[in-house]
Amino acid sequence: MKNVLQRNGGFTFIEVMTAFMIISIASVGMMMGAGHAQGELRSIELSERATEELLNFTEYWKGRIADGRLSPSERIGNPEGKTVLLRGSRNSEDRVEAKLFYDLTVLDNISEFGNTPINRVKLETWIRWDNFLSKRKQSSQTARKRRLETIMMVF
Repeated sequence: MKNVLQRNGGFTFIEVMTAFMIISIASVGMMMGAGHAQGELRSIELSERATEELLNFTEYWKGRIADGRLSPSERIGNPEGKTVLLRGSRNSEDRVEAKLFYDLTVLDNISEFGNTPINRVKLETWIRWDNFLSKRKQSSQTARKRRLETIMMVF
């Protein structure tokens, strides 16, 4: 007589479908994580590039102040900003533009230590760029900024 309740070795359909769903969910999570990590690395790359541009811009203006030959238009600062590219070229779609600004303030001869015969100039430089990863047009979430300040003594 044949055994009616004969069991075959292997997986049931429910077990296979459960394993398939678990693997599918895990792979989607891994892909989302990889995409997010790549975006964060690009954002860090832009921040580093912006910082390099800002340091170069600051050093340029420190040299101009030390030279002492600033024109009247240079003394008032740059409210328009100078455009630089942090990523890509002028014709590429993935370019990221930034604007460099500076402001010069001639400080008076009174310091916290008393009167000083040295002329001082406060140099403020900053850079602004948009986070190219965010497609939203809300400027509060996409705008990035770095700022440097220094005081130069003019002899």
